Amino acid sequence: MRQFIAGAVILLAWNIVVFLLYGLDKRSAKRGGRRVSEGTLLLTAALMGGPGAWLGMAVFRHKTRHAKFKIGVPLLMIVNIAAGALIFYNFRMVDVPMPYQKITPEAAKEMMDNGNATILDVRTEAEFAAAHIENALLIPDTDIRERAPGLLPDKKQVILVYCRTGRRSEQAARALMELGYTRVYDFGGIVDWPYRTIAA
Repeated sequence: MRQFIAGAVILLAWNIVVFLLYGLDKRSAKRGGRRVSEGTLLLTAALMGGPGAWLGMAVFRHKTRHAKFKIGVPLLMIVNIAAGALIFYNFRMVDVPMPYQKITPEAAKEMMDNGNATILDVRTEAEFAAAHIENALLIPDTDIRERAPGLLPDKKQVILVYCRTGRRSEQAARALMELGYTRVYDFGGIVDWPYRTIAA
């Protein structure tokens, strides 16, 4: 999302530059100064500056009688908007890995209650047998890299990770992220879990 926002800011800044360029050329035309070539003006519109060029034409009343601008700039603006929409759509289709996220037991419980979340216990088999969260899947932290791809085939699924105190859950969560899982949440240790647990 940050990359998208940065791109949108850059695009806005560029269109402001194009808008001002049309204004500058209009001012030069009135004063007989050095002009910006028509090719350059059209090129700036073609390079994702269509909205700025169109607005510059309208505000400064510039090039409005030239057919290649009167017709070309609106067409380029439409192409710009279509290209921007396509880029945005493709951006949303790409899974951008989220940064490591530590959440509270309360937040984890709410996600569990909402369904569609995999609860992952990364302790030992003995610890799991003594007490674990209901419906949790056991993969010891030492086996995450080897066993996760087979037991957790969907890398887009929500995975809630816990251990005993929170140390191993963080390591396991980071390992899952390195494997390409995009929705991993570490909610710490079972010692801080205020809800019901079961024994094997």
